[in-house]
Amino acid sequence: SLLLLRECLFAFQISPCHRSCTTQQHHRKNYQLKITSQPQVIEDTEVKIPTIPRNLLFGNFQHRLPKLSPDGKYLAYLGTDPNDKSCYYIYVQSLFELNGASDYADNDDQPLSVAKIGSPDEIIRNFFWAGDSQTILYYVNSGGQPGDENYHLWAVNVFDGVRFYRDLTPGDNVKVQDVFLNPWKSSEIMVAINARDSSLFDMYRCNLFTGELVLDTMNPGNVIAWGVDPRTFQVQRSIIRNQTDDSTTILMRDVTSDGQFGEWRELYHYPYGELGNFMGMGIDGRSCWITSSCGRDTKALLKLDLETKETSTICEDPRCDIGEIILDPEADYVSMVSYEYEERELHFFNSNLEWHYNNLVRQGPVEKVSEVYVVGQNRDNSIWVVSYEPSNSPPIYALYYAKQQRIKRLFCAQPGLLQYPISPMQSVSIKARDGLPLVAYLSRPFQTKVSLQDTKVPAPLVLLVHGGPWEERDWYGFNPLANFLTNRGYAVLQVNFRGSSGYGKAFSHKGDGEWGVGSMQHDLTDSVAWCVENGIADKNNIAIFGTSYGGYAALSGLVFTPELYKCGIAIAAPSDVKSMIENVPTYWGPLRNTILRRVGPVNEDEEFNRKISPFYHLEKMKAPLLLVQGSNDVRVPQFDTDRMVAALREKKKDVEYVVYPDEGHSILKLSNRADFFERIELFLEKHLSS
Repeated sequence: SLLLLRECLFAFQISPCHRSCTTQQHHRKNYQLKITSQPQVIEDTEVKIPTIPRNLLFGNFQHRLPKLSPDGKYLAYLGTDPNDKSCYYIYVQSLFELNGASDYADNDDQPLSVAKIGSPDEIIRNFFWAGDSQTILYYVNSGGQPGDENYHLWAVNVFDGVRFYRDLTPGDNVKVQDVFLNPWKSSEIMVAINARDSSLFDMYRCNLFTGELVLDTMNPGNVIAWGVDPRTFQVQRSIIRNQTDDSTTILMRDVTSDGQFGEWRELYHYPYGELGNFMGMGIDGRSCWITSSCGRDTKALLKLDLETKETSTICEDPRCDIGEIILDPEADYVSMVSYEYEERELHFFNSNLEWHYNNLVRQGPVEKVSEVYVVGQNRDNSIWVVSYEPSNSPPIYALYYAKQQRIKRLFCAQPGLLQYPISPMQSVSIKARDGLPLVAYLSRPFQTKVSLQDTKVPAPLVLLVHGGPWEERDWYGFNPLANFLTNRGYAVLQVNFRGSSGYGKAFSHKGDGEWGVGSMQHDLTDSVAWCVENGIADKNNIAIFGTSYGGYAALSGLVFTPELYKCGIAIAAPSDVKSMIENVPTYWGPLRNTILRRVGPVNEDEEFNRKISPFYHLEKMKAPLLLVQGSNDVRVPQFDTDRMVAALREKKKDVEYVVYPDEGHSILKLSNRADFFERIELFLEKHLSS
């Protein structure tokens, strides 16, 4: 996405952010699976690398997002119908026999399926259980055109024979932003939606059973996020953006169970350029947890006294920002944090939790705790949902019964991939022309011809540029797109160029004003040069490929360094930066000034906009371009892309233009994805030798 300002919140539950990490080939008998890490070869032989079918990498995975009901009796997950893999349904399965006497982990039978939720017309992006362990809430883009990002919140009772589906946030052009569950009253939730004013999100109370919405707290015009006190279930916090200096402030007010409020007061202030967020209240109600880069370069975990406003630093890493944070649900201390400079690193403050993670490694198909993610649990924390994420296979899910200290395998996300060799990913450090170190990830294709004298030969390279660019970065781990490209014979490089998140505020803000012809693009150019100099890439066979900001970088690479790239692929790519910013959704309004600070004054300085916008330099482009656009993209308007294509064709440039009328900023429908990745494969076969 062009801009993602949400920070993952893991307070008071073990629910880390999914980020894959390194692995080696490993096999556990109790999992009865084999992860193929590389083909077996004999010296002086030619090896045929099996072709991974595109549908296994880019089709709907068989299983995704397993989640336990709060009472621990049911498991729900996104899955495909064996007879129709075009969409996801929510499947619900019982973990117990019908009489509740036999625990699922004690037998080898598949759990009983009790529900299948959804329809072929819906693309379910995510879901979660309500507090009653009977209702499932899920997000569907149903507030306007397909792909326009107007997600509504729907509810359905799993055990209701009528299976009544209720849209809890109805209305055209309405979008839900935040959802909070009432821990004391399962029939009630709070939602932040922009029903009153499309540019602002107000807080509403919602009755799950009747669908009634009641305005609770009105947005005064500068709130970008809300927070609820779980003890009273009243709106207690807000995060505001100052439109003058672009600073961010966490506000808080005292609340009582009968709905009496104190005045809003400042809890913590982040001047422009600082990083951080609110992470959770302390158990005693007199302190809270926040992250902050104030007074340091990287984002650290702090504990803040609500009365004195004094902070104490709990943990930090000078190399990179803090990642996952697990707070003990019964005691006021941190159990675990993670950092990811190159690969995921876990730091435990709770020896009991560390033992459990090591036990999960002992019983599972991985070799390191960095490959273990606890992605959910029931209310009493006795059953965990575990995701094993080696870098050479899709996720493998299991249940972990913490008291019994044993696991029960659930399923692999895409078991058909396990029979194919997946190229290993390597983290590398590249120095930019000004000496700035850049963390990057290199994936190389398997050699098809091996001899005692041969070493790895230079391969055609695809430079894969991430989107954002803010609050986004590339990660180490299983990556279907990188796996697809290496399987087809291309080396893949993913670079965390300046402006990427995760490496502190200085690194992030080194990208300010550096789009297109500046150092953000130079970092990509320098990384390609590094690959050529180190014998990784064939200098005459380089492609640049990206989505969103990555698409903009691809266009910039083709017009500003036309001799470097043999072809390019740009998806949802801004070509005129000023036009993009002028046409962002209205609810981005409070963030507009921040965007301009980081990009540069394209709204006031036409010369600067023309300097960094690829549209005004199309005559320089020499390489073929594959350009993809969703008609309902609210971030990159189609009329800008249409205008660029018309200009390219007028200049007799080689451009293949694909428009999906039922998509937005991302290509989501299975039929469109199948067409899209086939086009990519054919385009690279034609223009990039492998």
